[in-house]
Amino acid sequence: MHWRALLRATHRDVGYLLTALTVGYAISGVAVNHVDDWNPNYQIAQQDVAVGPLPHTAEMSASLGAMERHVAAALHLSGDEIKGRLQSDIDEFTVFLLKGGEVKVRISDGRGRMKRVTPRAGLFQLNVLHLNHLKGVWTWVADAFALALAALAISGLFMLKGRKGLSGRGKWWVAAGLVVPVAAIISYYAAS
Repeated sequence: MHWRALLRATHRDVGYLLTALTVGYAISGVAVNHVDDWNPNYQIAQQDVAVGPLPHTAEMSASLGAMERHVAAALHLSGDEIKGRLQSDIDEFTVFLLKGGEVKVRISDGRGRMKRVTPRAGLFQLNVLHLNHLKGVWTWVADAFALALAALAISGLFMLKGRKGLSGRGKWWVAAGLVVPVAAIISYYAAS
């Protein structure tokens, strides 16, 4: 088998193998690029709540437990959902929920807001992989993936010969592709 035919076959098969990770990383990359515009990992839903005046006593520790139980009962929250509580001032009480949620109400009338935080299905998991929150073995998988992508890019340069290959129009496409990151880096350093 000629080396170019072997290169094309290898390039094709490695490309097939990396399709799922490439698409996943691409989706995650676009999502995390816009972190200033939205939260790519979590959906945050807020709603007004009214639980009625909270019971409180002069003894704060007894009062905090009673207020937490009152809020939980009024909003049908289970004990498993509650992470903690805080009275931040004389008329504000907060019940902290798992995963970053909270219920913040006025003690005097029980009016306030509940915030629920839920992971974005699929996107949260892709971001965990892309940002390497798993660490351990996944670091090696991610490194192998990055090296395989580099190998695909380099092997792609040599798949064709002649005027359609690297010595022909290919060199102009490679140069054009290099202009974008170089211009971005120059622009970044010129601005700082």
